[in-house]
Amino acid sequence: MVVPSRFRALFWDADVETLDVEKHKTYIVERILEFGDEDAYRWMFGTYTDEEIIAVVRKSRRISPRTAAMMGNFYRIPREELRCLELASDQVH
Repeated sequence: MVVPSRFRALFWDADVETLDVEKHKTYIVERILEFGDEDAYRWMFGTYTDEEIIAVVRKSRRISPRTAAMMGNFYRIPREELRCLELASDQVH
């Protein structure tokens, strides 16, 4: 299964025709979370399980803190489990 071509603009640096929904799951979910519209979110929620989306939200450092906080609230993920909200080692005093 591939990403629908109507989402081509979200993946400006990739060939949408070669994006594999399973193989490139993390990349696809990150892009939709950051740049997707309502249609893209609906497709994502219909394509991936909550557990798959939660795993990306927890592990990703590529999503913004704002997106992580929103999805953390949506899925009730504790802030300390959101990797993108961790301070980088050079920021810890």
